[in-house]
Amino acid sequence: MPRNRQDVPREERIDALLAVAEEQFLARGFAATSIAEIARSAGIEPGSVYWYFRSKDHAFAAVLNRLLDVEVERIAALPGDPAERLFLALDSVERRRTLHPCVAERAPHAEPIMEYHERLHSWLHELALAAVHDFVPAADRALAADAVVATIEGGLANPAPSRPTSHLVHFLLTAFCQDAPLPAKTEFSGWVAPLFARPNLGSENPPHPL
Repeated sequence: MPRNRQDVPREERIDALLAVAEEQFLARGFAATSIAEIARSAGIEPGSVYWYFRSKDHAFAAVLNRLLDVEVERIAALPGDPAERLFLALDSVERRRTLHPCVAERAPHAEPIMEYHERLHSWLHELALAAVHDFVPAADRALAADAVVATIEGGLANPAPSRPTSHLVHFLLTAFCQDAPLPAKTEFSGWVAPLFARPNLGSENPPHPL
């Protein structure tokens, strides 16, 4: 017999609602997703959503933080060198790149989204610092990491990039590593493998963004 909704622990109800909200935001984007549509898809009354989230901005931030929680834990558990982890983290955020222009637009106006943005920035900066550690003098490491993160955030905020953000980051890291090139990682499959030995980044016909 199905449980009465009130018998379901609050944490489970929030998790189920966030799963529905994630689907809606990914499919429609922030602007085209309404609280009413999230409620309809979750099978509840629109007003019920506000029992859990004060606004659409709060729901959006909760979805983003839920996604980030999974990726932070996953990347931290992976073996490999810091550059590999940075690119795998970039892969995870690029897979949801349709959400990032919305983050850039809403963050200045919505505190929960700004808090998410700052959390994402700190995580990427930590990964970038580790990636440049062995290739950049200690005095310049924070600046180098800032440059990497600015490249990532700028690329993700662009709704129509001319090339994948990962190409730009690889180019930048390669410039830092002139005396000790990034190693090729032939054991990787998919788009990650060529990042460590990408030929002719200045090609007149750059690959299409993911």
